[in-house]
Amino acid sequence: MGLTLAQLSDLTGIAQPNLSRLELGKVDARLSTIEVVAGALGLELSLSLRTNSSLDAVQARMQQGSERLGARGITNREAAKRLEWKRRRGIDTSTEENLLT
Repeated sequence: MGLTLAQLSDLTGIAQPNLSRLELGKVDARLSTIEVVAGALGLELSLSLRTNSSLDAVQARMQQGSERLGARGITNREAAKRLEWKRRRGIDTSTEENLLT
């Protein structure tokens, strides 16, 4: 939309470094963050959430996630450390915790 991160930060109240990490795909955004950014850009947010997943589908996604972490050189132990870091900062990690267990 031709906005700089500084301009989007002013519109959303979200710090530039956080917007940069979102833009680069280095972090996952909370729904509330997506709503704020979409609103600032004048976009309507429409989500379709899957409510039923088979055990096989969940296990396959967990395996894929583990393989992606491994491809980046991230061990399960390092992933657990990252979760602890997030927890200490008040970031909701319930989904990630469920995937690691």
